[in-house]
Amino acid sequence: MGPTKLNMEEKTIVLALVREGLSNREIAKRTKRSEKSVRRVKIAANALGTGATPMRKKGTGRKRKTQTRTDKLLKREVQKDPFITARELKGLHADVLGDVAVRTIQERLQKDLKMPCRRAAHKPLVTERMRQQRLAFCRRYEQWTSEDWRSVVYSDESTFKTISKGQKNVRRPMGSDRYDSKYTVKTPPPSHAPSLSPSCPIPPTFLPPPSCFSLFPSYQLPIPL
Repeated sequence: MGPTKLNMEEKTIVLALVREGLSNREIAKRTKRSEKSVRRVKIAANALGTGATPMRKKGTGRKRKTQTRTDKLLKREVQKDPFITARELKGLHADVLGDVAVRTIQERLQKDLKMPCRRAAHKPLVTERMRQQRLAFCRRYEQWTSEDWRSVVYSDESTFKTISKGQKNVRRPMGSDRYDSKYTVKTPPPSHAPSLSPSCPIPPTFLPPPSCFSLFPSYQLPIPL
């Protein structure tokens, strides 16, 4: 990679050293630039004749594939649907992004718009509201006796749902909350509490101790017993 061009600050320093009477070699040594660069700045400044710092000439590189208006369109679409992919954006706005590569769209989102692609988090299995509901369930039946528990039907069958971690990605702005509902994927709900039926008694051998709920502090009851 070749040397970079002098910026406006470096040009100003070079011209200030020139006015102090330093040689091109000494200026190049202090600024850590080549003598050729120093000479070019001096020639450009003399051509202006006003003592102003010469501006950088317009480059001849390839034009930018997306404009500011297009970048705003990308940002608006990602804010509307954070899970949309760069390929989907290209297909959705083929009239604007038809000749733009998918990789270019990804770079605009990540580097320019600060919306990198991240692995989407799963919603917490137990929210604070769920905890409070389950604690209320336990406290409601804390004082039940053995006779009360005889009317409860307990089943040895349970429904289990497999939760896949998945590979879903999301465009999330830097500094945003990973667990914001906009950037998370849904998680299957947990199983329900045991059903209560006064007309279906069961043998006492299957009954839980009447004081089972009092054995656990409130902060240790994330699920109904």
